[in-house]
Amino acid sequence: MSRPALRVALLLAPALLLSACAALRQAGTEPAAPLPSAPFVLLGEVHDNPAHHLERAALLRRLLADGRRSTVVFEQMGRDQDAALAAAPREAEAQSQAGGLDRQGWRWPLHKPLFEAALAGGAQLRGGNISRDQARALVRQGEAAWPEDLQPLKLATPWAQAQQQALQAEIEQGHCGAMPARLLPGMVLAQRGRDAAMAQAMLKARAAGAERVILIAGNGHVRRDLAVPHYLEAAGVPAEQIHVQAYLEPASGPAGAEPQTDLYDRVVRTAKAQREDPCAALRQTGKS
Repeated sequence: MSRPALRVALLLAPALLLSACAALRQAGTEPAAPLPSAPFVLLGEVHDNPAHHLERAALLRRLLADGRRSTVVFEQMGRDQDAALAAAPREAEAQSQAGGLDRQGWRWPLHKPLFEAALAGGAQLRGGNISRDQARALVRQGEAAWPEDLQPLKLATPWAQAQQQALQAEIEQGHCGAMPARLLPGMVLAQRGRDAAMAQAMLKARAAGAERVILIAGNGHVRRDLAVPHYLEAAGVPAEQIHVQAYLEPASGPAGAEPQTDLYDRVVRTAKAQREDPCAALRQTGKS
């Protein structure tokens, strides 16, 4: 190559590199971020976004490739199904059924890639959620219905009025502002019950010998300020041993509608899933 040609190539190289990186990002093959090394890893989601499940399944495969003894706790399965899960064949369909996953409610097989990745990586699968009956009891009966085995964790976890208001606002927004005010305190308590149960499931898995415990749950359950990480820290887990990764869609709507990304250690954004407006029917009801 002649010297002038070499100079041109050197001048073009940075631009070509930037173009290649942009193309990689657009193609969804951007160089992978460093893997979290924390023993507690929490991966959020927008429940009906297939891209979030595929992205996290790919991350699970990378994480589990190191051979560390791992347990994957699923929000989508009940915490009382450990024996059934241990006895079931190590196959995604069998494990999801043994764990009591509501196939219609969770739109199975949306989460199937996560089950397959966890099983392929040799991880144990566990449920982390309270039952639907327990959640209903918390909404209707309040504190009297709090599960007895979760009482010590609840008492150890600080809960300020600001946290109560933040969680109530999140629930109101999630229900399109149509939730009757009288039900909100119970809904907050049920959400706290779910968070405490998932935290306890993670703690139990760690105590049983897991070197790493991974939670698969909605973004609201992995918030550091008032969800599962808050209960883990109250139980004595140092903050630096918890890695929280949220999977979000592009920001939209008026200022202030954007989720607080500082609640997570890392945020991954994907395209918005195709869905009908979940609030449309409620708005129409309000007009009639």
